[in-house]
Order: sequence, then structure tokens, then C-alpha cells
Amino acid sequence: MATKIKIPALLLASLGLISLSSCNGSSIDTIKAMESNYDNEDKSITLIGEFHAPLFTFSSGKSTFIPMNFVVKSSAFSSEKFTATSVILPIGTNKNNVLFEIPMDQKKYSLKDFYVVDNTGEKINLENHTTYEMTGTVHYTELEKPESERDNVSVL
Repeated sequence: MATKIKIPALLLASLGLISLSSCNGSSIDTIKAMESNYDNEDKSITLIGEFHAPLFTFSSGKSTFIPMNFVVKSSAFSSEKFTATSVILPIGTNKNNVLFEIPMDQKKYSLKDFYVVDNTGEKINLENHTTYEMTGTVHYTELEKPESERDNVSVL
């Protein structure tokens, strides 16, 4: 009887491992397209990856959007990473939003104070470095510069 239990458990574990290592080609293709030109400005894109904290910038308490740096891997076990730095997300509690839970008197903050609300509406703490699916808007800060000062080789 114990053998019958072990086989389904092993099969489920194997299927879970396969799904974790599955290809994330669509997100990588999207990032590569974003790197090649400015054609994606103001377009909505969906990526599967995780928030990259070292490049996080917080503009001001009056901001309604925040630039997100999103790291995408080809698979869960891959060391190769692609980073999207031109995606903005609205601040709020709706799907595909960023949420800050910082008391008014708190001067310092860390990742435990920040959340994303993914495509399904799940609130995820950024300290957990969870992979999730998010939809955001592409915004190239490079386009805010005079044309003569723009980086025409790479936009990320």
C-alpha cells in the first residue's frame, strides 16, 4: 500500500519541478523587444518574473505611478537574467498595482513594507522574492531627454 502512495507523490513532485523549470520565453522576448527600440512606449505588457529591489526608486508621496525593475529568467534554474527597467505600475490595491504599507511616522523602510498585487489580485510581499505575473505600462525615461542626448543604442 505504501508503494501506491509514493508513486503519485513522486509523479506530482516531478510535474511541479517541470512546471518550475518551464520556459519563460514570452517575457524574455518582450524585454528584448523593449531593448531594441522605443516602439513600446505607453504600451501595456505582461511579464513573469520578480521585482528587483536594488534598482528600486521611490519618487514622492504624491506619485500615482512607480517605475518597477522586473527581473525575468528563462527558467527557475537559469542564472541568465533579463531586466526590464522601463515598466511603470500604478500605486494602489487593485490588480497590477504596487502597495506601500508604511506608517506616517516611520522614516526608514525596507522590502517588508512593499507589496505588489499581481494579475490574479494576490497581494505579495516583495521581501519574499516571489515570481509573479504583472501587467504594466512601458515608459522610457530616455524619451524625456532632448533627442540629441538620448541613448540610441540601448534603451534599458
